[in-house]
Amino acid sequence: MPETEKDRWSIEAQIHYPLISEVSLSPDGGKIVYTVREPLLTEEESRFIHHLYLVDVETGEKRQLTYGDGSDTKPRWSPCGCFIAFVSTRKEKSNLYAMRADGGEAWALTDDEKYEITAIEWAPDGGSIAFLLPEPPTEEKEKRTKGKDDAYLWHEEFEYQHVYTVAFSVGPRDLPEVKQLTKGEFHVLDIGWLPDGEQIALKHQPSPLADVWPDSRLALVPSEPEEPVDEVGLKDLGLLASWSGGVKASPDGRWIACTVGDLPAEWAFSNRIVLYSTEGKKGKPLARTPDSQSYLMGWSPDGESVYVHESESVTSQVWVLPASGGDGRKLTSAGLRRKAYNVGASGLIAYAAEDFGSMNSLKILNPGDGSEREVAQPDIPEAWPTAEVPRAEVITWKSRDGIDVEGVVYYPLGYEEGKSYPLILEVHGGPTGVYGRTFAADPMRYGNTAVLAQEGFVMLRANPRGSSGYGKEFRFANYDDWGSGDYEDIMSGVDHLIEKGIVDPDRMGILGWSYGGYMTSWTITQTDRFKAACVGAGVTNLMSFNGTSDIPTFIPDYFHGEYWDDLEPYRAHSAMFNVKDVKTPTLIQHGEKDARVPVSQGQELYNALKRQGVPTRMVIYPRQPHGIGEPRHVIDVRKRSVAWFLRWILGKEEQ
Repeated sequence: MPETEKDRWSIEAQIHYPLISEVSLSPDGGKIVYTVREPLLTEEESRFIHHLYLVDVETGEKRQLTYGDGSDTKPRWSPCGCFIAFVSTRKEKSNLYAMRADGGEAWALTDDEKYEITAIEWAPDGGSIAFLLPEPPTEEKEKRTKGKDDAYLWHEEFEYQHVYTVAFSVGPRDLPEVKQLTKGEFHVLDIGWLPDGEQIALKHQPSPLADVWPDSRLALVPSEPEEPVDEVGLKDLGLLASWSGGVKASPDGRWIACTVGDLPAEWAFSNRIVLYSTEGKKGKPLARTPDSQSYLMGWSPDGESVYVHESESVTSQVWVLPASGGDGRKLTSAGLRRKAYNVGASGLIAYAAEDFGSMNSLKILNPGDGSEREVAQPDIPEAWPTAEVPRAEVITWKSRDGIDVEGVVYYPLGYEEGKSYPLILEVHGGPTGVYGRTFAADPMRYGNTAVLAQEGFVMLRANPRGSSGYGKEFRFANYDDWGSGDYEDIMSGVDHLIEKGIVDPDRMGILGWSYGGYMTSWTITQTDRFKAACVGAGVTNLMSFNGTSDIPTFIPDYFHGEYWDDLEPYRAHSAMFNVKDVKTPTLIQHGEKDARVPVSQGQELYNALKRQGVPTRMVIYPRQPHGIGEPRHVIDVRKRSVAWFLRWILGKEEQ
């Protein structure tokens, strides 16, 4: 039978992967509302949108709740379970909407034309909804902007995000009044109501800047102040020093659970959950989890425990931590990658989970008996290929210094034992990221596993030292050491596959995004073993990165010092200061609006390679930040990287 388009993997088809991004469990535990992403591609549009779906936990019966070209996110059940509030861009800017839980037309509760709502939470009595929104500009600022007299002080003048509430009303009518609760020069990141509805807990930091998270704090604000409250008027509960979110009040309102970073604050980050007293008592730190990097989910209904999740090797697991401070207990064990967690008032926990050969699906965990079951899968899109999913397995090898390193190897379609294949080595970002048991045909990874497997490549995704999921010591093991131990870790993995006869050492390529881009650019300065490289948004010059990135404290933290105090580590560990005599053909891809790793990092590498006669190209993606987000650009990134490897490793010219 002749092969059809649907028999083959293509990024154009994979872009329709039905990603579950948010999950919300009804108060009685009987239903889940969740969001599914889809691409909107027209002659004038290229963006991802999300729609709401509802599923019955017992029967698995599901139906779509929202439609159209707007994106609907952040679904939240009302306390009675009668209504669902959510954020929608159906009028361009994201505003607050509500709908009946049994479906029907949604209605607006806010109509802000300038800013985006970033978080919403129902009041305990269901009478109002709190949300976060940037504070509106003053009349003077609007006048200056209109008159183009709008020079500003960089990193001194900000649009601060604050807390607002709006009364809940049923059905389309005049918009209810919005009340501002906080004001001034501080930035609110997360909110959570206290059970009596009289106060709202909030996490805040001095500014919206990405690297001020070590100064984040927990505070309380009255839910009905006479006037908006400034920072001095907040009831401060303590320092959080955390970039991890979550502000969860206990059912009795006596404690607020938060993720608290260890001090001194470090970018590789270690934490524990701490209970802050709302009554002025001393806080209670809870038990540590194995990776010292737990993420807060919520409380048990009886207030005796707190639920968290964290990475464990290539999986993610759920833990219960006694509020008494006793030892934690792992609730899950299956080798799955879990995400989008939600703890319901009923005590059940809902989330999405996936594995190498399985798309993400909805699951329910009963903490009482530890049982975990699948509720439903999203519908398979019409465009989805029928091709075989690449086989994957987790492997472990010894690095040069004897440390155990783990990774995932993906085999070519039609793999034959005893035959060696070309290899693509992929390195993750972070560097505290981790490659897990994610669906092997997920289109959003930089290296498109399915298409590469179809073209006959083996892929190795390595988790070198610095990765999450293997304990704090492993995650911190690349401090002062970028491009050294981590380089040996990934190269030892390559040699392991060569020794097993799986990989042809003369046909190898490497790619990575962000820190993975750093490792890729670094690797081509250290070895000529790779025939091609793709550098995605890579850090190439540690010194200039310090002066241009939105996280200027990041590299000084990892290298324990500023370049003006000790230049040598910056020179010794940067691709740009070791770029002479590079031979590897290199494709560079970068978002034009990347604030995290500015596009100049890629331009520096491009110019150095070009001037030395190395085959190189640089592709810049308009409007795109650090993560490429527009569907057509997502497609282009992956098609170009695959074509680069086909050309320089297999000798196939671009079609």
